[in-house]
Amino acid sequence: MNKPLTLGNSRGQFSIDSVTGEIQVVAPLDFEVEREYALRIRAQDAGRPPLSNNTGMVSIQVVDINDHAPIFVSTPFQISVLENAPLGHSVIHIQAVDADYGENSRVEYKLTGVASDTPFVVNSATGWITVSGPLDRETVQHYFFGVEARDHEYLIRLNEDAAVGTSVLSVTAIDRDVNSAISYQITGGNTRNRFAISTQGGVGLITLSLPLDYKQERRFVLTVTASDRTLHDNCHVHINITDANTHRPVFQSAHYSVSVNEDRPIGSTVVVISATDDDVGENARITYYLEDNIPQFRIDANTGAITLQAELDYEDQVTYTLAITAKDNGIPQKADTTYVEIMVNDVNDNAPQFVSAHYQGVISEDSPPFTSVLQISATDRDAHANGRVQYTFQNGEDGDGDFIIEPTSGIIRTIRCKLISETCLLHRERRCCWLHFSVSFHAIARII
Repeated sequence: MNKPLTLGNSRGQFSIDSVTGEIQVVAPLDFEVEREYALRIRAQDAGRPPLSNNTGMVSIQVVDINDHAPIFVSTPFQISVLENAPLGHSVIHIQAVDADYGENSRVEYKLTGVASDTPFVVNSATGWITVSGPLDRETVQHYFFGVEARDHEYLIRLNEDAAVGTSVLSVTAIDRDVNSAISYQITGGNTRNRFAISTQGGVGLITLSLPLDYKQERRFVLTVTASDRTLHDNCHVHINITDANTHRPVFQSAHYSVSVNEDRPIGSTVVVISATDDDVGENARITYYLEDNIPQFRIDANTGAITLQAELDYEDQVTYTLAITAKDNGIPQKADTTYVEIMVNDVNDNAPQFVSAHYQGVISEDSPPFTSVLQISATDRDAHANGRVQYTFQNGEDGDGDFIIEPTSGIIRTIRCKLISETCLLHRERRCCWLHFSVSFHAIARII
């Protein structure tokens, strides 16, 4: 399958592997030029003719790094001030700009090359230089000093699954002395010694020295000291650790078992299952899925509540086994699967049914008492006690007391010593007479 980038890659910063779909950076990025890319992906198969889908969209946000130094609006600065200027008098506004973004662009000012009695100070945030001591032209006619503008701090985001040895940031200090050799050290904030710094060509390269754990530390503020063995300066590097999708969801149980009556109303909750994920944010947000389409049940994707959406019938199906998957929303997604066994309980929702709608029996009039005439049979689709049948004569219609029916077997028997009928009176010449009768739904089968 071919997966080219169709839109959003006008400067050619990205490429995509046509087989795996992996997107890589192939040209330098610049936050100050473009902060976000919306790439449209086309997936095309190798059939004839080839079919494709152009709806895949990938949004890439570029994170600013501190890659620009402050630049003074103009230099050098020269200004005159009256010797009777009061303390706090504003002398000149020094301004530098930084092309970076946010905290990376915030500038601090300080005076350099000043003596302890220099009667001027600079506001480190605004760059305003003000009078801080008495001025006397007869004593000192002019003052010459420098103003340094520097980034307030470095702000970096680092994923917790970054590999040991990953380059985090390069910091640079400037020394105007000739042939100065600057070395760099991390002098504060390096909890558990997660980071290291090395001096390479006048630059301090910060690297990851031990694995990160978002649960233990989510932010580091490193103090980096640059020194020429005599003088030194410090800067702060803020490193925010972002959570990686290192944990998969885990169900509280690998197997759930629940019973439900077959007459449970549609829409009712059968069971709520739950999984937990030790990550945070989207990496820990869990979505639940039914692996198979079973019409009787649905699961709420957010809560894990399994509800009934079609009627159950114990006589049709006694058990259901649902495979439930919990997926987190990290990249890549991780998942866990559990099984829910739902056992349907029988309720007495079926009436007994006679095997035949009409029964006919023949019996000799001189049959002895308790002679079996015939057996009535009925069945009930319910189970266990709900399906056991008991037989009785409806409204006591037992042939004027000539017959009884056994309640559990349905066998109809004679009860009197001799049966006499009009048929026998008409045919006395015969030695015996047969009594004909029929039983239909006058017999009732009752559920025990």
